[in-house]
Amino acid sequence: MTSNLKTRLIVFGVVILLGFVFLYPTIRVAVKKMTGQQISSEDMFGNNWITRPIALGLDLSGGVHLVYQVKAREAVASRLQSTANSVRDALRREKIPVTKALVVDPLVKQKTDAVSPPTTDLGNKPLIELTLLSEQQVEKAKSLIEDKYRTLNFRAKHNDDGRVRLVYGISESEAASIERNAISQSVETLRARVDQFGVAEPLIQRVGDDRIMLQMPGLQDIEAVKNVVGKMAKLEFRFLPTPGRSAGTVTLKDRSGADIEVEDVVQMTGDAVQDARADFEAHGQALVSLTLTSEGGKDFASITGANVGRFLAIILDGVVYSSPRIQERIAGGRCSITGNFSLKEASQLAVVLRAGALPAPLTIMEERVVGATLGRESIQKGILGSLVGCALIALFMTVYYRKSGMVAVGVLVVNLFLLLAILSAFGATLTLPGLAGLALTFGMAVDASVIIYERVREELRKGISRDAAVDTGFERALSAVIDSNITTLISAIILYYFGTGPVRGFAVTLSIGIVTTVFCASFVSRLAFDYWSLKGGPKEELSI
Repeated sequence: MTSNLKTRLIVFGVVILLGFVFLYPTIRVAVKKMTGQQISSEDMFGNNWITRPIALGLDLSGGVHLVYQVKAREAVASRLQSTANSVRDALRREKIPVTKALVVDPLVKQKTDAVSPPTTDLGNKPLIELTLLSEQQVEKAKSLIEDKYRTLNFRAKHNDDGRVRLVYGISESEAASIERNAISQSVETLRARVDQFGVAEPLIQRVGDDRIMLQMPGLQDIEAVKNVVGKMAKLEFRFLPTPGRSAGTVTLKDRSGADIEVEDVVQMTGDAVQDARADFEAHGQALVSLTLTSEGGKDFASITGANVGRFLAIILDGVVYSSPRIQERIAGGRCSITGNFSLKEASQLAVVLRAGALPAPLTIMEERVVGATLGRESIQKGILGSLVGCALIALFMTVYYRKSGMVAVGVLVVNLFLLLAILSAFGATLTLPGLAGLALTFGMAVDASVIIYERVREELRKGISRDAAVDTGFERALSAVIDSNITTLISAIILYYFGTGPVRGFAVTLSIGIVTTVFCASFVSRLAFDYWSLKGGPKEELSI
């Protein structure tokens, strides 16, 4: 045995060994299914191995399908409200008394504060209304806003019983930019939250102008998904009003539905949260423990240090969860949210806080749980079709090419093994179109073997020796095999780039199949011919 052959055998052995390493979780799950054992979530999503089992797509395994509509307009209102709060605080620092800083949406008919008709005649985009105590400070206020808040455009001024309302808005292009960013950010926030479920290859994509489609294969609890994925998770810290210290207040609800007044000034938001975990109090009650960012920790220490003895309300999505009294300055960047949580509620709340708040509310337009019945039938029929096809291919190759045909069948098995191993290594999901990609790979792999064998036959008919015929046949055939596969690979790449969902699944499987087909045709098949003589009889140097 030559050193070159030994080296190639070692390379082949290493490749097969790596394939088994990557496929081990899939093989373990398959064995459990065949033996009727219970498959745990640790088997499917555990991190105790370098890869996970090959996941099945929604069309094969069933799962949750949701379509959300992003209320991007409310993202504009939310941005304006933050700006309004900032403007109000800036004016108060300059001793300009401001009683209200509201955002008014002309398209919303019912508002918590009545708005006079002149404001609603200024277009259909949300506007900021600032109410000053007197006319004397108007010019100073307008000058400050013009200097520090250049994105705001002055729209109107109205006198109401001695008080003055200043109306500001933003340009159409600015509003459109905020809406576009809200939709893009919503997709990324949903992706971060879905990752907490440990679902392999969820499908999250924008559909139309303002909708997002979410598919989570393998899950059936749609309520748990909705509670975690679609929650706004807008976290705020506000003080409860204190006589003589509170300028303005708003009325919110606590978890029991009772009214509770809080200051209209937001002291901190969820942007200061770095991590959130479900934990327990000393008496066993579940809570959510928050770890703040470095800047958030400094701000929180400053806020609590300057307000010892006051009650700080912790508000999530407009609901007051708790309002503990500040006993002392809280340093260290840690705090907690209590509220008679169950462990499940605390865990879900921690998930959404870790992933961050959505920039705009989501409305469910479509929801359904896809059963796995169709998936099982598809898998069974797909496996049956593949087995029948492989059997017919193996029979044809063995009869037509004899011992060399048996090598081709073995190379086909190696090709399929390596394809599945690479799918597992990259964490890909197998869908129904992916099965079609597998079937196409079978045909292309056999086609490569046929091209090579026919070239070898041509050389043998010329009367040259077995080794020379194999060398020349492989050399002349491989260029045709590579050229044909490259054109198919280009098509697969285009499908992946421009396609979505199932089309991408097909493109991924096909692309990997092309790589394994070329490797098996150029390396594994040639290795088999060099290792075995494959003689067909006393007078035949090669059974082909």
